[in-house]
Amino acid sequence: MNKKIIIFDMDGVLIDSEVASREYMISVWPTMTAEAHKELLCGNFHEEMQKFKLTNHSIPETPDEKEARQAAYALKKLDCGLYDGVHELVKKLHSEGYILIVNTSAIERNSLPLLEKAGVSKLFDFIATGEVSKSKVEKFAIIAEKYHAKKSDMLFITDTLGDIREADTANIPTVAVTWGAHDETFFKREPHENLKVVVGSVSELKQFIKEYFT
Repeated sequence: MNKKIIIFDMDGVLIDSEVASREYMISVWPTMTAEAHKELLCGNFHEEMQKFKLTNHSIPETPDEKEARQAAYALKKLDCGLYDGVHELVKKLHSEGYILIVNTSAIERNSLPLLEKAGVSKLFDFIATGEVSKSKVEKFAIIAEKYHAKKSDMLFITDTLGDIREADTANIPTVAVTWGAHDETFFKREPHENLKVVVGSVSELKQFIKEYFT
């Protein structure tokens, strides 16, 4: 029997944290704008940040100040909840036997506590944070090996063009949602063979998943 593996990005898909993340970045990098932040998310976030750092400087601070700032951000992000309808969706998918996974660029302290507070962490079989790898392409390979899965067994759900591009590289079927960082105009910048659909609501996502795995 074919496996049914759904891989969720976290920020902007499950957790309504996109605004908090953007505001944090702007507070740290004086030259950062909302549009510049959106463009960072058109590629691998970690790689794009390294490029950004070559020509931009963060606010001056001591190591203790940096740690305090990062801790404060982790607490602020913890206040971000799930998007409406997401809890019901993942709970239903779990009850129906889907293997649920998170593939996020966020580090553990900025991801696992959010999922725990939202009451959904136990519904995910594997949470692949930035510590597992900074490359989502590599994490797709880890997931495939871990579950002895074919690409057709997996469906990735994201809100950014950068993730779609990484899923293209990994040849993973993908759904784009429009309630996170990027709207549909980003997803239409170029053709994506593995992009199956763009959805604008959790109910649309639920219906597509049902049809896709039928």
